[in-house]
Amino acid sequence: MIRKQSRSGMTILELVVSLPTATVLIGAMAMCVTVMMRARSQDDMLFDSTYDLSKALNQIASDTRLATSYVSSSTNHLEFVVPDRNGDGLPEQIRYEWGGTSGDYANKILWKYNTSPLSILFDDVGFFKLQMNYSFASSAVANHLRTEVAVLKSLDAYSNGAFREQAINSSNHIGQFFIPDITGKRWDLGAIRIMAKAADSNTDGVLQIRVMRGDTLTRQPTAPILADIKIEEWRLGSSYQWLDLPLAPICWQTQGTPLCITIGYASGTGDIAKIQFLENGTDMPSHTNLLTSSNGGVSWTASNESRGLRFYALGFYDGYSDNRKFLRSVDLQLGSARSAQQRLETSVLLQAVPEIP
Repeated sequence: MIRKQSRSGMTILELVVSLPTATVLIGAMAMCVTVMMRARSQDDMLFDSTYDLSKALNQIASDTRLATSYVSSSTNHLEFVVPDRNGDGLPEQIRYEWGGTSGDYANKILWKYNTSPLSILFDDVGFFKLQMNYSFASSAVANHLRTEVAVLKSLDAYSNGAFREQAINSSNHIGQFFIPDITGKRWDLGAIRIMAKAADSNTDGVLQIRVMRGDTLTRQPTAPILADIKIEEWRLGSSYQWLDLPLAPICWQTQGTPLCITIGYASGTGDIAKIQFLENGTDMPSHTNLLTSSNGGVSWTASNESRGLRFYALGFYDGYSDNRKFLRSVDLQLGSARSAQQRLETSVLLQAVPEIP
């Protein structure tokens, strides 16, 4: 007896019926893949654009920070001189320029080195903002600007006074109220200096040092916080030494504006530092009052003028007929030509403080 073998598979009718469904599924899958590829491409473009902007911003900032002489500037360019780079013993002149949003160099950052022609350094820069921040000083203090700054207020050693110390911990903080002795109209605080040492061999602590506005009546710190610095205890020596604390320029304050320095606890075990102050000195300077806090800086007590922190407030001032102008810092902002919302910015504090002709 012969048996018929059954054959597995689909009939032509079944194939015809399933073909449209398969077509729809394949089309949907293709669309998903396309969308994913586009999204990936957009992410890659965004990353590349951010990377290029960051690279451009860092290069301009690095060169600007080292400027020793100012040449020229405008809304779309900055030209300056930096120290020798090629070993010939001569300084180098550098120019950065933005080509704007139209023309042959649209959306491009141009660069010039010494006498070489302008060349394209970066593309895709659709926004460029340059802001110059200046300081002014009279001839009496201008000569100090490249090596040191003027003393706005200080309290160091006075006759018949005794040096005391305050241990800093989570409860006990110390500070200083002062009004700079300025004969000009405005002043700019650039650094403070205090006498400090490590509290003990366990140097795991972190000091928090702030510059704040001072209240003229209570002689206590008040908002806003103008500068906030943290210093690790291990950076302090085992004996008292001056601790220099550069600040981003606090520009410009009017004559008679009071400030407070507060020195407190940020973290660590036990006492994290010791700060030196002067007590019962003769002819102590006016408008200098020691501040103490026993509750972690929540509230402060101002002493009379017989006690004061050993400190220096350093900076610049103006208000004279023979003012000279100096470039202190430059604010830079770059934006992508592809996205108006994509922008990066930085503030560059110049090391040499070049004079503006």
